[in-house]
Amino acid sequence: MIRLSWLISLGISLLGFLIIGHFFTIQPDETANNGSLGFIGIIFVLPFLLLSIFITFRYILALTRSTTDRLMKSFSIIGGILLVGVLLYFSLDYKNGVLAALDGSAVGPTLPKLNEYTYTIYFNFYTFALIHAIVGVIAAVVGVVKPGTKKEELPE
Repeated sequence: MIRLSWLISLGISLLGFLIIGHFFTIQPDETANNGSLGFIGIIFVLPFLLLSIFITFRYILALTRSTTDRLMKSFSIIGGILLVGVLLYFSLDYKNGVLAALDGSAVGPTLPKLNEYTYTIYFNFYTFALIHAIVGVIAAVVGVVKPGTKKEELPE
């Protein structure tokens, strides 16, 4: 059951995370010209993202605690660290590509760091996966360092 709740929370939060881009590109007719509806999307998606992070931590922790093979636990932590490194590389490469495509015209001392041109730097699949990979590595390390004393619900 915990695996199903993890997959559902990942799907909902990823969908919301990617829909935020739609809110940033809407030009509202009845609001101020310098406003952006993207922040409304962030407010609505933030609780789902936090819940998804919590369920990811709980699922990986239960998975790590239920595994008795120390070698498998070590490989999963090393693999998680490698995944974080790869996602960090792709995220930074994506950020540099967006900034190079904008030629500095959408960022500057007078413009906000998060606007309709730069929102994709912060709200894309790479940052979503990076956040969850970091949480997964932290949960795996906690599961190895502090194993559970009671029998937890095993992931399906």
